[in-house]
Amino acid sequence: MSAVEAVLRGRAAAESLMLDTCVVHRPGEPVTDADGNVTPSLTLLYTGPCKIQQTLAQSSNPVAGGHRYTVQDVRWDTPVLSVPFEVDDVVTITDAVLDPQLTGKVYRVAEPFHKTGATAQRTRVEEVVA
Repeated sequence: MSAVEAVLRGRAAAESLMLDTCVVHRPGEPVTDADGNVTPSLTLLYTGPCKIQQTLAQSSNPVAGGHRYTVQDVRWDTPVLSVPFEVDDVVTITDAVLDPQLTGKVYRVAEPFHKTGATAQRTRVEEVVA
């Protein structure tokens, strides 16, 4: 079996484990609505299969603006041929077959992923829990 065939088989195996579904948006320029509320515009990047996996059993607890936050480091896997993601893209889990508690969770892309011969995009994301 060639290296290319091995990678393609690995991709099929990795994708078979992506049982969750997510939607990804990229925040853009601020938009002001009729009531004067300002929110970032959102561009839809991706809707499709994914997998969530917490990478560390511990979290950090930064303090900002007088509030303490819990930040958990999480790995988010998508198919290799999905779009390239960037820091600050927003990932929302829309369906989680094996863990319904993941449905509705929102993550921020912390580091993009690049690798020759990858079987999945394994992107580091952060869930910020206030």
